[in-house]
Amino acid sequence: MKLLTYSLSLLVMCLLVACGGDDPSSAPKDEVIQSATDPIKGIDPMLIEIRSMESRARKDTVLDRTVGLRLLRAYQDYYNRNPKDSLALSFLFEAGKVADAMGKYDKAVELLANYHDGITNPERKAEAAYLVAFVYDAHLHQPTKATKQYNKVIEMYPNSPWAEQSKQALHLVGKSDEELLEFIKEKNPS
Repeated sequence: MKLLTYSLSLLVMCLLVACGGDDPSSAPKDEVIQSATDPIKGIDPMLIEIRSMESRARKDTVLDRTVGLRLLRAYQDYYNRNPKDSLALSFLFEAGKVADAMGKYDKAVELLANYHDGITNPERKAEAAYLVAFVYDAHLHQPTKATKQYNKVIEMYPNSPWAEQSKQALHLVGKSDEELLEFIKEKNPS
């Protein structure tokens, strides 16, 4: 089960990285930040610190616990100081990813749920709702909450790719390692 959970976690984290991107032009319009050509003068020092820690975290193959904790705290502090700022909202999402990567799953659920409630972009809302379900399922092993959350994604965002992912995930919620292997064998006969 640990190997499958690890594999699923790795897949989701890869998806999150692929969806996140470093190019501001690829970010949703409500999350575009200041241009790199803006002068440093006038930029919040906390924002400079966050970007510095993000840069260090990207260079490491494994998130250093100290950097992760500092980054998590900085994201939350920035959001708490600027709750109406779209950048602060995107930091909530990033904080959820960091919490998940650090094994702070209850915190990841809290942050992703807050992001879901604060963001207006329906695609990003669907993604956050799906990730909450995934954390309940894969990490917290709470099949009832996972099933409820996956169904919420399907109901609230029926045309999103996350609704399709949720439909597929519902077939696997609460299954043992043996049941998962049997399911995979059935889907991929050799």
